[in-house]
Amino acid sequence: MSDETTRFSKDVETRKVQRLGSSSLFITLPKKWINKWGIKPGDKIIMEVSEDGTLRLVAEKIKLNSNKRSVKIDIDSFKQSMTTAIPCLYALGYDEIVFSSRKNLEHKEVEDVMNFSKQLVGIEVSEVTEDRIKLDCLLDTEKIGIESLLRRILNIIAKKVDDIIAILKGQNQSEVQSTIEDLRRVYLMLLRRSMGGRYNSERDTLRNFIIAVNSSILLRVYHVMQKLNEVIKKDEKLRNDQEINKKLIEVFQKINDLFDEIIMSILFPSIKRISNGFTLISQIKLALSQINTDNQILLSYMDDLLTMLEEALNNSSCSLFLEEAPWIERNLSS
Repeated sequence: MSDETTRFSKDVETRKVQRLGSSSLFITLPKKWINKWGIKPGDKIIMEVSEDGTLRLVAEKIKLNSNKRSVKIDIDSFKQSMTTAIPCLYALGYDEIVFSSRKNLEHKEVEDVMNFSKQLVGIEVSEVTEDRIKLDCLLDTEKIGIESLLRRILNIIAKKVDDIIAILKGQNQSEVQSTIEDLRRVYLMLLRRSMGGRYNSERDTLRNFIIAVNSSILLRVYHVMQKLNEVIKKDEKLRNDQEINKKLIEVFQKINDLFDEIIMSILFPSIKRISNGFTLISQIKLALSQINTDNQILLSYMDDLLTMLEEALNNSSCSLFLEEAPWIERNLSS
């Protein structure tokens, strides 16, 4: 048995549930834990309940003192631009990022970091010296709602689809245009929440992994949507062909519905949502096969788009098996 396993085993205790009064149940707190953290009567204990049955008790004073994550990077050994490291450290949940060097930092390096930090939500340069630069992230990971971030990603991408449909219909695009930078900001916030979160149960960790993978796919999807937007704008012949135009509008409307199923099935897993998603993919494939156009660039982008969306839906369907359902029987003995 490894030292790590032995250490962990010593921290596991069994407590008997006792009755208090006519209806309340209680268990006592381990004395070793109370003494180590100086827990006193009146202190608040945070109870974090997971859907997999896990109940985690965290003393409020411990959580407040241990929430801050710091990292220090030796630039001379890293030998890469600091701006390549910042998104990674941000996504991994670090609250304090320090870059240091044995020589003076160049003015452009510092300027690049300061400009880059403005592109991320909640992070700022708090200290600059000749050989050191520190960034603080004031974004509280625990207070970021995964659902709201996923919905924002959905809205940004769906808006791009609406713009394409508007072009096909000969309508003006909306005045407020989302950009890839807007999506990337939300994407990195979502990564910080899913990858850098604390106190996750095994189920939440697995779900967050699915979210991280799919958010990366959706970022690539947005890039393809931008290219499709430009291709359709430039192809006047395609826009004027009523039959092709009608089919493309149908396809993009179904793609918008598919986005909804991909994202919402992660938040609220259901067989019906996943089934609807695969039905939409079949309908989109059929509609695309009926489009008779010589614009091979358009067809190539549509094929790439559909491949990515099918991959994302497959990932989302994994969320079904993280739920408790009568048709799932798990072997918990191993």
